[in-house]
Amino acid sequence: MVFRGIARPIVEKMVDHTLQLGQGRQAACWGFPDAQGIVSQMTSIVDGGLGGIPVRKLLSLLHPMKGKSLIEGISSLPEKIILIITRPGKTGLNTDVSGIDFFDMPIISIGVKKSGLAGVGVMYPVPDYFDLATESERVQIETLAAVSMEAEKEVLRKANHLELSYLNLCRELEVVDAQVCKPSFDAVKNMRLTRFRVQLLDKEMVDQLVEQSVRIGQGREVAVIGQVDSNGMVTAAGRVVVGGIGYVPSRLLASSAVDITGKSLRKVYWDLIPYNAVIVHTHPGGSGVMHAGDANAGPGAWARPIVAIGHDERGEVKGATVVEVEDRLFALADEEEDLNQQFFRADSQEEEAEIRNRKFGIAQEYTNLCRPIEIQL
Repeated sequence: MVFRGIARPIVEKMVDHTLQLGQGRQAACWGFPDAQGIVSQMTSIVDGGLGGIPVRKLLSLLHPMKGKSLIEGISSLPEKIILIITRPGKTGLNTDVSGIDFFDMPIISIGVKKSGLAGVGVMYPVPDYFDLATESERVQIETLAAVSMEAEKEVLRKANHLELSYLNLCRELEVVDAQVCKPSFDAVKNMRLTRFRVQLLDKEMVDQLVEQSVRIGQGREVAVIGQVDSNGMVTAAGRVVVGGIGYVPSRLLASSAVDITGKSLRKVYWDLIPYNAVIVHTHPGGSGVMHAGDANAGPGAWARPIVAIGHDERGEVKGATVVEVEDRLFALADEEEDLNQQFFRADSQEEEAEIRNRKFGIAQEYTNLCRPIEIQL
């Protein structure tokens, strides 16, 4: 559905809330359209924190997120839902497709300047936009693969051309006079994926990953979508893909095992990636110990275990660990979102120091979730 407009009271409420928050903090809520295509229903508002919008807290407005990953929470959302966010200091123009790629729903962005409303834009989930996101990931990786200044210049030209193409994806949305009512939607689903225990890694898969990781060099990670069987053995379910220094982009990672053409991340990781999938990647120069970023990029986001294989520059494996899908991980994610909002309410240096120290403690606890696993000989 292409919306005819958004109700003025919703826009005014979001703008006022953002101005009250101040400090460049965003606000967000869920919206729904009426039969005439006017976005005239909204939930309560969630305050942004240090890391932007607290997605888990936002999802919990509609259903409990205890023990759930982000993909399980998003897949539980009702139909015809819309994400409404404010953009402090911006005009409402959205030039980032990562939101519609992740949520696979329309996103309305409300620009807020010091004087008030600066504009309203809307971006719809369109298959071509998802492919554009894939191309952007590839261009990022190509920069690392360039072996000359001229080659890097060419990659940067492609990157700049892509950036320009994003300018045309967001449409201006009219603010109309319409009454606002409480959301009315179908019953929320409770979507869950089965959890599996990872016990062993297939040596052939490990050797293939490490060989490619050493060959590509520069500290770049490589990854593959694996599959765990009933005995806890993980074998490769796709081809090895090459990432960047310290990361493997989500879309390229998914392309290891499935066709991602014209599909959102939400659809790919919920409908196409096998339910018993495992994300397996290398940690060049490390021993396989993972951190919060790994945990959030694996079980935290996609409800699948993540495995790291540490190796040196000669290809000698230093160890392997797994972070599995477990309730403690989600509890840490919820606590961190709370701390990111408490930061702005701290009235003293002691309070802020306590918050920062706990955030550091959470990072340590994420690392403690790593469990060593063996490679089948």
